[in-house]
Amino acid sequence: MGIASGMKNLTRDIASSHRERKKKISEIQKDANGARGEARQAIAGFTRSRREINRRLRQDLARDKARRKSETAGVLEEVQHLLKNFEASRKENSASLRMKLTEGAAERRAEVKKALGDARGLVAGFRVARQHSSAALRKDLGRSVAETAAETEKLRENARSLVKDSRAARQKTGGQLRKDLARSRTNRKTDVKQMLGGFDKIRRGVESELKEARAAWQGLSSTGQEYKYKARNLPLTPAPVARAATSGLETKVLTVINAHPEGITFQEIADRIGIAPVMLGKASKGLLGKGQARKEGKLYFPVNGKKEGAGQGTHFRPALR
Repeated sequence: MGIASGMKNLTRDIASSHRERKKKISEIQKDANGARGEARQAIAGFTRSRREINRRLRQDLARDKARRKSETAGVLEEVQHLLKNFEASRKENSASLRMKLTEGAAERRAEVKKALGDARGLVAGFRVARQHSSAALRKDLGRSVAETAAETEKLRENARSLVKDSRAARQKTGGQLRKDLARSRTNRKTDVKQMLGGFDKIRRGVESELKEARAAWQGLSSTGQEYKYKARNLPLTPAPVARAATSGLETKVLTVINAHPEGITFQEIADRIGIAPVMLGKASKGLLGKGQARKEGKLYFPVNGKKEGAGQGTHFRPALR
């Protein structure tokens, strides 16, 4: 019965640890899915922002182009106005020249030369002004194009940095997940090794009990003692060696239980004595049957002991796994 109960406890612990590992893996998968969703959302947000920036840049370029066209049109209107004024003044000068030609050839020649010089100066000044205006317009246009290209390059660099950071975060998350999975695999291997060690310990305890029973039986056979029981319900009298061993274990178990009035688990009793839990089944049942100890849940208490925290709420220590 002790071996069966011990195997049931081990099976229950294995199933519980399996569920906990399964729950932990599902939580890790949920975290990974959440991180993947956040990365997709970040990339989608970056795409939307990039489209918005491109739209704004196109609008700004269109606005600058319209403004430059307006300025150029204004300059052309001023130039045409100057040409009209020049044409009007030329006509007036020609008329006055024709009027003055009649007054004197020398005076008219001097005035014509002067008017021609003024006209050439005016045309040269107009040409210089037009060249300066064109150069300024080209310079402004080149500066605007350069600034737009610099801003576009800066946005591209920011986009590359964002993609690089998201890729690094994804790689870091993947590495952490792989580490957690490797750690979980290592913990499972450790648990399996501990269970195998527990099985080996139980097997050695059972083999020890079998050796003691075999020795007791051989002792009884050598002395020629044979026990016969005719009544069906008469209990079998255990061998002296086995009874003494059971009594010694009961004494040790009772000593450990009395030393812990707050309660102690079956596994902790076995650890205190230094023996496999399966070998304490008869001793614990004997103490409970004699009324020398009592059991509540998974904890054993002395008969005269009090629960820890009495008067302030019942408190039980969690069982060690």
